[in-house]
Amino acid sequence: MKIIFRCDVSSDIGLGHVIRCLTVAKELRDQNQIIFATTEDEMNSYIRAGNFKILFKERGETEEVFLDRISSILNPDIIVIDKKYPYSADCLDHLKQNKTKIVMIDNICEGMSVSDKIIFPNAHLDKNILKKYLSEEQIKNVKTGPEYVILRDEISGLKNKVVHNLHTPPNIVVTTGGTDPEGVLIRLIPWLKEMDLKANILLLVGQAFKFKNELEHLIGNLPNNFHVVPYSLQELIKGDIAICTFGVSIYEMIYLQIPTICISHNLENAKSARILKERYGVIEDMGYIKDINPQDLYVTINKLLNKSYYIDMVERCGNLLDGEGAKRVGRIIVKVNEK
Repeated sequence: MKIIFRCDVSSDIGLGHVIRCLTVAKELRDQNQIIFATTEDEMNSYIRAGNFKILFKERGETEEVFLDRISSILNPDIIVIDKKYPYSADCLDHLKQNKTKIVMIDNICEGMSVSDKIIFPNAHLDKNILKKYLSEEQIKNVKTGPEYVILRDEISGLKNKVVHNLHTPPNIVVTTGGTDPEGVLIRLIPWLKEMDLKANILLLVGQAFKFKNELEHLIGNLPNNFHVVPYSLQELIKGDIAICTFGVSIYEMIYLQIPTICISHNLENAKSARILKERYGVIEDMGYIKDINPQDLYVTINKLLNKSYYIDMVERCGNLLDGEGAKRVGRIIVKVNEK
């Protein structure tokens, strides 16, 4: 089959959509022709590194015209859309006239109502928000939950390498995503410095971090227990606990069973993090970055560094994700064309 993945990457939206699609695409590539449809950005190097064909959106081209163009050129069997955009039912119905199937991933819009399959690959979906566009029967058929969380292959291979034993002093990893559009790391550094924690603080900086000049200004006067290093998985798994922004990384921390304090870049993420906390108790949720009281963060850090609570959190995380989400989502996509 010919399958198009429609997703974007940029300093504003980060890497999550593309990394998620790449992970699923790798599951499907042996038996299918995979093409990525995206906007031009230097961060598309991730797609190129996977040796996938790419079609780019032209300057000034609307989303609807872009989809129509790639559909006409390629005549795909399936278009997988993993992009936050208000697709209309008419737009997607038009694409389906040539028997193309539509799979919608993690996007609430009118176009869901005519999509052949809807997937929310997370454990925090509030299904009530789907009622605006979907019938009760359609909502029942939405695929979502911990079993559909998509994790990179690299993460799956690290699970047995994480040591769940508090070091002396403990290691606290701070990771705020590939781009950190709200500058969460810039806010956290002065707070953590003021706390005078008896711990090693590893500040992991994403490849496309947006506030490099501000960071340079801050790191010139850090205590010796602060270490600023480029983000890498090898550094990530050094953490006894983590401070992490909401997104794919939160689920990676849960899978690796690293007790994590979640901070959200925006109010939508804050709501999702709260739901995840209430349902499964696998993170400590601080809410939206602009609403956080540093003293509350200090208390939560020390709570996670309490050995008995730490062990309890490690065990809870171990029961949520099995790392098979990408395979399940891949099978769902293939089956769409069998109907």
